[in-house]
Amino acid sequence: MRLLLTLVFLPLVESIIHSPLMAKGINCDSTVFRNHELCKGRNSKKKSNQYGNWFPFGFDKNGNAVNFVQLLSYKKLNKNSFRLKSRFISTTNEKIEGKLDINCENKDYYIRPNGVMSQSRNWAGIPKGSGVELLSKYFCKRTKAKDKWGYTKRTSYLWDHSIPLGNPAHTSGEWVQHSDGLGWYNTEIRKANNSIIYAYFSKSQTKNPYSWVNNSCIENLSSIFFQPNNSVSGEWLSPRRGRVGGASETVRKSYCQ
Repeated sequence: MRLLLTLVFLPLVESIIHSPLMAKGINCDSTVFRNHELCKGRNSKKKSNQYGNWFPFGFDKNGNAVNFVQLLSYKKLNKNSFRLKSRFISTTNEKIEGKLDINCENKDYYIRPNGVMSQSRNWAGIPKGSGVELLSKYFCKRTKAKDKWGYTKRTSYLWDHSIPLGNPAHTSGEWVQHSDGLGWYNTEIRKANNSIIYAYFSKSQTKNPYSWVNNSCIENLSSIFFQPNNSVSGEWLSPRRGRVGGASETVRKSYCQ
């Protein structure tokens, strides 16, 4: 499933790129401005490689990636918030590096170019089904506000589980197509505490169709294992309710004995 980030914030970003503050001509190599906030963006290019490849999380209406982050740049701002180095492509096709701040408690975010200070009026709510929401589900697990994202003590048996070994595409069981026609589950079942783990193939996922699923045996919940790319470790995401008659229900009834 391609998670599309709505582009409502692009005009917001572009409106602050060309502020008078940014337009000032300063010498970032001078001792006066070398460590100034305005020069951090220019000097950061030399260090950008240490944070790995750019991970796309926002796309335009044609499916072209326009928003990126470096996952290894994760920085804790406070107990509820974090920051990632970001890059966004403007409507004039200009590549602009900046910051993506996410508040997991308030469920809002702020994207701005390097050198522009934070302003409260530019924070926006995280859109459902967006790339920002996916990043939040992955990283908010590290914050005190993780319960706001479904990482509760009661469901920890699903999301606080050890990392699965191996590639789900290489499981040795039989692939069974579910009656809804949306995907296949594998019969190689791994039993855990109050849950079972199995591999799933989704027809709707074009880039990464195979995934691990930690399916509850005591309630209608399951957690998906998500690894954005090879530069970071994967995580079990917050549990979601399964569809009535869906694959999770079928697997639970068949293998939770």
